[in-house]
Amino acid sequence: MSAEAAAPCFSVIVATYNWSSALELALSSVLDQTEQDFELLVIGDACTDDSEAVVATLNDRRTRWVNLDRNCGSQWGPNNVGLALARGRYVAYLGHDDLWAPRHLEAARRCFEATQADVLAAGCLLYGPPTSGLRALTGFFPNDLFTPLHFFPPSSLIHTRQAAHRAGGWVGADVSRTAVDQEFLLRLHESGARFASTGDISVFKFNAAWRRNAYRRRDVSEQRACLAALRENSPAYLMKELTAALRAASEDRLLRIETPLNAERGATVGARRNQTFKGSHRLAAGKHPVVPDKTLRFDCEDEFAGYEWHGLETDADGTRFRWIGPCHHASRTLPVRLDRPVNITIRVLFEIQGGLLNASSFSLNHHPVDSAWIQPCDHGFEWHAHVDPTQWTDADRSELLVTITVPSTHRPLDLGINDDRRWLGLAIAWIEVRPA
Repeated sequence: MSAEAAAPCFSVIVATYNWSSALELALSSVLDQTEQDFELLVIGDACTDDSEAVVATLNDRRTRWVNLDRNCGSQWGPNNVGLALARGRYVAYLGHDDLWAPRHLEAARRCFEATQADVLAAGCLLYGPPTSGLRALTGFFPNDLFTPLHFFPPSSLIHTRQAAHRAGGWVGADVSRTAVDQEFLLRLHESGARFASTGDISVFKFNAAWRRNAYRRRDVSEQRACLAALRENSPAYLMKELTAALRAASEDRLLRIETPLNAERGATVGARRNQTFKGSHRLAAGKHPVVPDKTLRFDCEDEFAGYEWHGLETDADGTRFRWIGPCHHASRTLPVRLDRPVNITIRVLFEIQGGLLNASSFSLNHHPVDSAWIQPCDHGFEWHAHVDPTQWTDADRSELLVTITVPSTHRPLDLGINDDRRWLGLAIAWIEVRPA
């Protein structure tokens, strides 16, 4: 039998970096596939954790582990290594914190044979941050016609091996016109590849870029629950999640995922922004933590915040603020190193519903604090807390993460205030840190 004849139908490429607990779940969803004619290429982006050991425990001869000597900082590098090693007729990708339904590869094979397409998009359900109620669906094209406006994540992407070679493979953020995953879709499209959709939802994505400090916290509770439900009854789970997505649509919580027709300011800016938010990078360049030996006030900034904060606004007095929402918690990372007791004040301009502030709380570097609020002569509130960080670990004092938690968010439309359909909680103007 020739090497080509012995080649698998699919080459599955999983790029990973130092998140072995998520990787284990993702790989389990690959091994659970009803279509078993595949090889599994797990490419570490210079991993330093126990990812290799996790792959070894699979004890599956179809699986290969490769760990890069140099960190690329993004999946483009590991994906190219995987492409160079791939022997399958078709190539599929899975993010190390995403999951596939059991019939993902089966549906792809059936669609390739029926359409003779070069590139497939599987339907993908994206989960917003916990407490947000947000959902998104991708992988479907109006009139079955793909255009560069449409985006679907790599975990939904399956293509012929030849299509990737014609497109020239993946490229890094330094030369990409947009995000590296969208850039690869554009290159496939520009090379003349024919796109089709499987028409089935078989990908479940827990976007780390929507989850603050996901790479520091490494919480896989969402993925673990999803995989357990898929194994128990995959059709029932899909029906439940489709119902949740329909409810999200009725409540203005279903996100539209599209790519701007004009390329943004290069991929590097967006990549750095997302890396900082999800915790694979620390503070933004130039923001070095300072010791608060005087009063420091941090006004609202129009910084990326996932779905914790709405955009920057200005009230009638010219004060800038941002609403918390649709998530029930919102954080700001301040360039402050705490090595002494301090007083914290949060300026709250509005609460969307009376009594909301009284039921809210905030924490500093995940340490709950006792707080109280007062109502000054002008409108709004001042929320105060005294903090003694001297018992915190050194790592806890290196920068200041202020997290505000509200019990609920509401649409002004539902409260009869106006026709605003956003989900809102508290409107925050500034945070002040001063020596005690």
